[in-house]
Amino acid sequence: MLDFIIYFIGLIVTAPILATWVVYLISVKMYRHKWKAIHNTVNWTTLLYIIAVGTLVKEIFGISFFGIILVILISIYTIIVVAHWKIYTEVIFTKAFKMFWRICFLLFFILYICLVLIGIYLRIYY
Repeated sequence: MLDFIIYFIGLIVTAPILATWVVYLISVKMYRHKWKAIHNTVNWTTLLYIIAVGTLVKEIFGISFFGIILVILISIYTIIVVAHWKIYTEVIFTKAFKMFWRICFLLFFILYICLVLIGIYLRIYY
């Protein structure tokens, strides 16, 4: 039973697009509203993409970039909080974190797709 759980978690982390699709289908059934389902899917799968990008970078290039990813995440959040402060003069951290989380989803989703394509290219030609 423990092996099944470990393989299931490994599948979800290494194939977050499948997890995104499953979470979206469940969210559509729960909310019956497309945009609420999309927002729920983004909220639940962002961390999977962050972990998957770190894992793919380690597999493709042989170097762990989790520290650099952490610095990038902190920098993005800092930029969002400062921009929120400049625009509204009052920082509402829940709104800033929502924006940060959605930007992270887009960034790491694009990075995941690029790294998968790079990995396929390198496996075929090298």
